[in-house]
Amino acid sequence: MHTAGQDGRRERMKGRTTMPNIGLTGDLKTMSLPDLLQWTSLGQKSGTLVLRRDSLVKKVFFRNGGIVGSATNDPTEYLGQILISEGIISEQQLKEAIDQQLRSRVMLGRILVRQGLVTEAKVADILRRKAQETIYSLFLWNEAEFEFVEEEPAPGRQVLISVGVDEVLMEGLRRFDTAKLIRKVFPDNDVVLFRTKKALPREIAARKFPSRLYGLVDGRRTLAEVILESHSPEFNVCQVLHAMVQRGYLAVERPAEGSTAQRSGSKQAVVEIIAAVKELIKMDHTEAALVLLEKAGETVRANAELNALVQVAESSFVERAYRHYLPPGRIPRLKMPLEQLVSQNLSPQEMFLASRVNGCWDIQSIMTISPLREVDALRALKKLREKGIIELVEPQARSA
Repeated sequence: MHTAGQDGRRERMKGRTTMPNIGLTGDLKTMSLPDLLQWTSLGQKSGTLVLRRDSLVKKVFFRNGGIVGSATNDPTEYLGQILISEGIISEQQLKEAIDQQLRSRVMLGRILVRQGLVTEAKVADILRRKAQETIYSLFLWNEAEFEFVEEEPAPGRQVLISVGVDEVLMEGLRRFDTAKLIRKVFPDNDVVLFRTKKALPREIAARKFPSRLYGLVDGRRTLAEVILESHSPEFNVCQVLHAMVQRGYLAVERPAEGSTAQRSGSKQAVVEIIAAVKELIKMDHTEAALVLLEKAGETVRANAELNALVQVAESSFVERAYRHYLPPGRIPRLKMPLEQLVSQNLSPQEMFLASRVNGCWDIQSIMTISPLREVDALRALKKLREKGIIELVEPQARSA
């Protein structure tokens, strides 16, 4: 961990260890999240804690040592995705609301309230829970870079909450312990779940979220596919399904040996990877650069320059995809019946997106309702097109 401040100036806190005044930076290997939270609380800090892991960025806002809000670029933690996951709105209703938002610049929650799809009190409640969930999810991050920016306020439109650090620590550590138990049953997201003969009790079936997850389990979908279909954060889904397995309502089928994708870090020297990625980006082969970075595995997370190159490659790929491969106004159309897709060996992301190709929604509409990151959704759609599973047509040709 290292600190930065004007002329090395340090704050001297009465009765406590000397701490930096501004620009605390490091990673979770050198300073754990609980230690970070306690540092902000004891120092009564006001500012923003920014944590980055790969392309995900999460922010926690503090005022006088207390937590007042959070923000994230994880689509599964967006308001619209949460409303879908709880069965409050449909994907079609989310698409229409976001279309209106783009035209009017009115906040999404306000549009949904005006449309009578949700109450103002419900939106406020979900936004508060959303802010807390973002913070709790950080306890499942083993690696991340962080930076604390003193006196940086929460954005003007940020929904403020009031949560004590001690409360967050208790719940966050509980989730960390729960996640370890979950992974003993679900070692990865490639496992397939199926229903047992033991019926789901009425009290569980009456609750929207558990009932919806139970309905998604069909003996064919992998855990990864259930997570995507649910539009919910991974931990929330796994926690409910794990409880159902423990109580005997569901069972787990292990994937065939060798079916799980292996993740191995590249043995190339970091300098060689950096040079290769830079050359690929320079030649406009951004997807090849992303593939190489993925193969490098842990090497990328441990190197700041490679992390920066991930951002460059992803931004370049998104721009190029919209310009060349997947124009946002074009309408994808399936070239085979949906039921035949099962035999196509598609990834969970590809299957999810293919199932949203209805001959009416254009590329931008599908991106709007997708719980995937933009770059991941575009890469999956590009693969569907390259495999001959979808074709793109002009809007006027959609019914041809």
